[in-house]
Amino acid sequence: MKRNVTLVIILFCFLVTVTGCSDAQRETPLTTGLMKGQMAPDFSLKDLGGKQVTLSSFKDNSVVCLVFWATWCPYCVTEIPKLKELHTAMAAKGVKVLAVNVASNDPIQRVKAFQGKRQIPYTILYDENNIASRLYGVQGIPVSIIIDKKGIIQFRDYKLPENIEKVFGRLL
Repeated sequence: MKRNVTLVIILFCFLVTVTGCSDAQRETPLTTGLMKGQMAPDFSLKDLGGKQVTLSSFKDNSVVCLVFWATWCPYCVTEIPKLKELHTAMAAKGVKVLAVNVASNDPIQRVKAFQGKRQIPYTILYDENNIASRLYGVQGIPVSIIIDKKGIIQFRDYKLPENIEKVFGRLL
């Protein structure tokens, strides 16, 4: 019994280390994956309604706030109110919020229920095969990426920028 409990604790710690951010990681700038100034790679994923959404379809029309997340990630959940505010305040001005669920231990039915319960108005994409997550070098979540209208990454970090309205104001 004691051995099983130990194994569960080790497995849990491993999963948190591999897929989620610790407090220390959130305070340290990202140094891996795609960074500011690089072209955002294109991908195509389905939203929770089954509609195919392609990142490049927003090029020249919208600034994109791309967020990699999961329902079980506490830091991801704390970002939701900010994302909802951003969507409400900036959608009409040309900002598109795309939340990419990394699908790790997050079945699509749970994500759909989570969206309904939290009344999330922005687009949630389901990255079932980790296509976008791999393209963007996501190793912990949440990861927030802001992409300008030309398709260039302007921001990447474990959290949204503190001065998010100024960032989008500059890019619009």
